[in-house]
Formats: sequence, structure tokens, C-alpha cells
Amino acid sequence: MKKIGAFLLAIVLVVAFILPYLQTEDTLPLNEANFRFESAQKYFSVKRGEDFVFDCLDMQGVDLLQLEIDGSNVKTWNLDSNEKQDFSFSTKDLKLGTYSIELKAFKGDVLKGADGGRFLNVNAEEGPIKRNFDIVATHPHNPENFTQGYEFYNNVLFESTGNPNQTNATKVARIDTNTGASISEVSQPNPIFGEGITILESKIYQISWQDKKCFIYDVSDLRLIDSMRYDGEGWGLCNNDEYIIMSNGTNELTVRNPETFEVIETIKVHSDRGPVTNLNELEYYNGRIYANIWISEQRKQFDSRMDLRRIIVINPKSGAVEEYLDIENIIRGSNVQNVPNGIAYRKSSNSFWITGKYWDKAFELQLTSKNKEDAQ
Repeated sequence: MKKIGAFLLAIVLVVAFILPYLQTEDTLPLNEANFRFESAQKYFSVKRGEDFVFDCLDMQGVDLLQLEIDGSNVKTWNLDSNEKQDFSFSTKDLKLGTYSIELKAFKGDVLKGADGGRFLNVNAEEGPIKRNFDIVATHPHNPENFTQGYEFYNNVLFESTGNPNQTNATKVARIDTNTGASISEVSQPNPIFGEGITILESKIYQISWQDKKCFIYDVSDLRLIDSMRYDGEGWGLCNNDEYIIMSNGTNELTVRNPETFEVIETIKVHSDRGPVTNLNELEYYNGRIYANIWISEQRKQFDSRMDLRRIIVINPKSGAVEEYLDIENIIRGSNVQNVPNGIAYRKSSNSFWITGKYWDKAFELQLTSKNKEDAQ
């Protein structure tokens, strides 16, 4: 038995030694093609409508190159001629967003090289314009409120709060604009962590952070009348008089059916430099979405200009960040210089009320001119 075992071992060693020399041209290992990508670079960016351009080296023995975006073949190049190839793909038919990209090289039907695990950011065509404003008044705000949502409805101010480190902090309140105190309020028990609110057709919708619940109250008496479930995190809410729009801390906003809370559409928010993440409290005004930005450490921010010092103005049809308000001086003027998180448009005065977590003031702003220059 020992002799048979030794004989079999010898055969295995011989096969292992000669196998590399028996490989044919069609069984050569992958990655013969050099796609000239920097190995550490994971994300590439273009403005929508521009060409995504790349180069290729060492393509001998390869006769076809294929570009896949989100798993679909979008363009193929035949390499069987000596002519210089222009490796580019137009993004004019792509929406703003982040797409997975993969290049594949073939000889005949045999895959000779592949490069995946990279992404293409298709960004806004223009940079955001600075929107100027005047501070026309300040108003009291309850400094005990960890503000999550802020909204006027029929000239009445409502606020939602929530703090996982504070007992019974999840509330929806009707606010006295002269004092900042609650006229009436309703709460949810711990561990519910309340987030943003919006009011549509006499119903207050309040989402929760990671509890996947949306609570619905009657606006007249704050009576809880229903609740709905959703997937993922809840951060901020607004509405366009028909649908609810929700943020989840990423660069994606979801447009939702107010009756079922099902997602109708996803808006991917990009500036001209990349996706703008950490979107938080929302307000809808004049066909645009105004958004606070949470601290930049929460998720990677591709556009370093976009942080909590700016309220951004989003075109909901494209997802492009078109304008921004620089509120750095307002933050400095708050009592605690804590995170800004509250945008409420008041129709009666054509103004915005801006506040933040534990602030003792709300700042009333009126929009004025736009700067011609893009954000720096």
C-alpha cells in the first residue's frame, strides 16, 4: 500500500510541474489587458453630458473591448485594426448618480482581462450659485429641543424633536412663535427616536431614525391616527403638496406615496463635484428642496464645500444642487453653535425660519440676490 501511495504522489507532482506548460493561448490567465487605471482609484467623476474617457495599454492579443455600466454593456470597441482608438463614452443619456463600471477585454469569445469594482459619478453640469439673504428678525426657540423637524402649516409653527440619550425626547409640538414654547405636544415613548416632520392635507407625518416607523397625527389636536412602516433610516421630511419626500442621511431622497409610504421615485443629489451626502432636515419651496447637511464625518462627502454651514437648494427633477445659503454666521450667532437642523418656510411673510439643535433662537431670513460665481 505504501508503494502505491508513493507512486500516486509522484504522478501528482509531475502533473503539477508540467501543467503550466500545457496551457493553450485560450486558457491564459486574466488581466493580460492593462486598463491604465490607478489601482487605488475607486471613483471617477464627470459632469453629465461629458465623455467618460480612459486609455488602454498592452492590448496585443485582444480584439474586443467592452464597457459595462451597472452590469449592462453600453459600448464595444473592435481592436482588430492598427488605428488609434478613442476610448470614450458619452454620459448625456445618464441621470445624475453613481454607477458601477467594468471593462472587459476579449479575444474571440474568450475573456482575457477584466477591471471592475470601480464607480463613475455622473455629476451636475453646473456648480451651485450662492444665494444671498437678509436676517430680518430673530425669535425665541426652546433650548431644550433637540430639533429634528420644523414646519409652518396655515401660519402655525410645528416642531419635532428626538434624542436617543434623553428620555421621552420624541415629540411633535405646536409652537408659540412669540416664546418658542409648546402650546400643545404629543410624545412617543423610548426607544423611539423621532426625526423630521411634514404636514400634508391636515396630517402630520413624523418619521423615526432606525425604528422604521412613520407616525401620523391629526394636525388639529395632535391625535395619533395611524402609523406606517418603511425600510432603512429616516432623517428629514418635506412635501410638494402631492407626495412626501424623505432623506435618509445619504445623497438619496425618496419620493413617497402619503397613503402607503411606498417609494415612487428616488432622487440622487449631486453637485458638479460629486454626490452630496448627509442630507438631513428638508423644506419644499417654490419647486425646490432646501436641505440641511449633517456633520461631514457621518458619510464620505465627495464635495468638500458641502457641510453643515450650508443649506443647499436641490432641483427635484434632476437632483442637481443649484444654489446654497451660507449660514456660517448664523451658526456663530446661535447660543451653542450646535448643528443647524430646522428649515421652515412661512408663506405669510415670505421668509424662512432657521434653527438648530438646542438653539435658543430661530433666525428669520428673506432671500435676496444670487451671486454669479459658483461656490468656491
